[in-house]
Amino acid sequence: MSGNTLTRNTGVAADEDGDVVFSNNDNGRIGRGSSSSSDGLRKGGKSGVEVRHLDDDDDNSNEEAQLLHSDSEDDGLELDELTSPGSDVENRPFRKSKSRQQGRKRHRYCDWLWGGPAPSKTQRIEPRAWLLPRLQAGLVDVLDCLFPQKWQKGMLLVGFGIVWMLTVVVPVVLTKGKVVADGQEVKHLGCVSSLWGGNAECGLDGRLCEPFGNTSVAFRCPADCAGVKLLNPRWVGNQQINYRAYVIGGGEGVYRGDSFVCQAGVHAGVVTDKKGGCGRVKLKGEYYRFENSTQNGVESVQFGSYFPMSYEVEKVEGCGRGDARWGQLIVSVGLSLLLGAGTRSGKVMFFGGFTGVFLHVGLVSDPPDIEVMSGRLVQELVGIMVGRLLPAVFVMVVVYWAIGRRTLEGVDEGANWEKTLLWMGGLWLGGLTNNTFEAWIPISRLEGHDLRQQPGAVVALVVVVGVLIALGTLQAWHFWQEGRLPKFLAFYAGAIAVIATLVVMPGLELRLHHYVLALLLLPGTAMQTRPSLLFQGLLVGLFINGVARWGFDSVLQTYDSIRGDGQYGSLVPEVVAPFIETLEMGVKQETIHFKWSALDDVARLREKIEGISVLVNDVERFRGWFTKTKLEDMVFSWPRFRKADEYFRFSFVGEGGNTLDWTEAGTWFANGTWSKGVGFYKV
Repeated sequence: MSGNTLTRNTGVAADEDGDVVFSNNDNGRIGRGSSSSSDGLRKGGKSGVEVRHLDDDDDNSNEEAQLLHSDSEDDGLELDELTSPGSDVENRPFRKSKSRQQGRKRHRYCDWLWGGPAPSKTQRIEPRAWLLPRLQAGLVDVLDCLFPQKWQKGMLLVGFGIVWMLTVVVPVVLTKGKVVADGQEVKHLGCVSSLWGGNAECGLDGRLCEPFGNTSVAFRCPADCAGVKLLNPRWVGNQQINYRAYVIGGGEGVYRGDSFVCQAGVHAGVVTDKKGGCGRVKLKGEYYRFENSTQNGVESVQFGSYFPMSYEVEKVEGCGRGDARWGQLIVSVGLSLLLGAGTRSGKVMFFGGFTGVFLHVGLVSDPPDIEVMSGRLVQELVGIMVGRLLPAVFVMVVVYWAIGRRTLEGVDEGANWEKTLLWMGGLWLGGLTNNTFEAWIPISRLEGHDLRQQPGAVVALVVVVGVLIALGTLQAWHFWQEGRLPKFLAFYAGAIAVIATLVVMPGLELRLHHYVLALLLLPGTAMQTRPSLLFQGLLVGLFINGVARWGFDSVLQTYDSIRGDGQYGSLVPEVVAPFIETLEMGVKQETIHFKWSALDDVARLREKIEGISVLVNDVERFRGWFTKTKLEDMVFSWPRFRKADEYFRFSFVGEGGNTLDWTEAGTWFANGTWSKGVGFYKV
């Protein structure tokens, strides 16, 4: 073989075949070329040397090699140095600076820390011998024998879906269909339905909620109403109650008119918390002194004065089978496990389980709380459920493509039951949030005001955040092993940035609904590990519970839209110390007179205040308008009709006639003395 042979002890050598070898002693990277022709050597740049061999016999054939030989001009060898006459390159030592060596070590460490181990390790669920992998694969093998063709499996899946749907819909029609009792169609109520609205909702003297007595209404209640609680404070006389059942009285069988009817029915033993049931409300008109008691797991509130509406609760025969949600739950859980254990397909398991649980939650276990005549209930529920299911399916298509397939596809058949129990178990745990996490964790809403006032909420939030951090660290470790940690961290950095931006939006409140939390946390489960199966199923179930029960509520909402019957944070009237007048005209007649301090015009315009309202014993008894009389010139006089404690609260009236925040209750005792509420007025 012709050509020059170059020898050098620091990076260039010729092997026995005559090929020129360029090497870098630190990183071991080698470039190879031919020494057959000096024309094949070309001058290299600062970052490397390229050697080309030209075949004289065939101009169309050639061979190229490139070598990244050096990262700096000082460390690299120009090709001129190798070919120029009198070069002392053989006698010059080939050295690297100490700083460059340290930099490369840091670079390799950062690559390892950021990019994970080399080679990366893709997480896969492998069968465990002690969990009987052959048995776990048994159902799939049997179905393969019985239904070997794809179209046969498809028909089997369609039939299975129809059976599952019928096990949900048929009991719903039988237990939630039209009911007639004593010739009167029964009305279906929600757990928080009542006959009297809060504060001034029933208007002056309660006229919007008449009649107060001498009538009856047949009703039907769903199951699980005993545990429903108030989420905003309410006043009952001079007591402020929250986060408890709203049942007033019942100790003597008579309830105040604004009590939640279904909770009163459970308290009275007319309906059961497990199955719900039917009853009849008999209105009795005005009643004095509502005694409290604890019955059937419901604790009622005492009210020691009079109220214009009261009622008793009676049993109604022929109500039907009652709520069958727990029996249906057993059937649906069994079918979901059968579906998961009988398929290899991650798609079938994901979308089959999602649809089945969505139907169960939306129609059976946690349907929307609606008040309608029983003959229209099923149609209303189905309409709401379908309207929420379709967009939810589109969201889940994206979730499966980006996340779910990494977790569910390709799981070994020998771990089929493990996959099913973990993913489907988590799916049901999240889907039944109203019976699981909401019952265990004392957090009703992720809002600062609610967290501060709900007992145990702050501690529970700290524990939940700690658990999420621990689980997130575990998932981040697996992402690191797969070399996907940068993408994982980049997603959540972006999510945090978006949330921070939404938080500071003026005039709007950020609402982290169930479905929003689920979508935020689901990307952290995009790998095939056993914990990821459980977490992903749980989060998909949480998404189902939020959407099937409440729909796709906006992430950003105005305070008024989420306030409900809570506080506005508005001004309240400043009450001047009342004057009590006593007249002796054969019979002692007492009257209490109220006046208010003047309202600043700037504040009135800012809050759009138009009038003032007065509640006596939680019933509106006076409403005055500033277009007729200034606030400081108004007087509200209330004569005593009976010897009983009476409770007074005051509120400004805003635009549209809506009352704003109310003062605390002041009490005019039966003995004629007066006690103001805390912060009630300035002396």
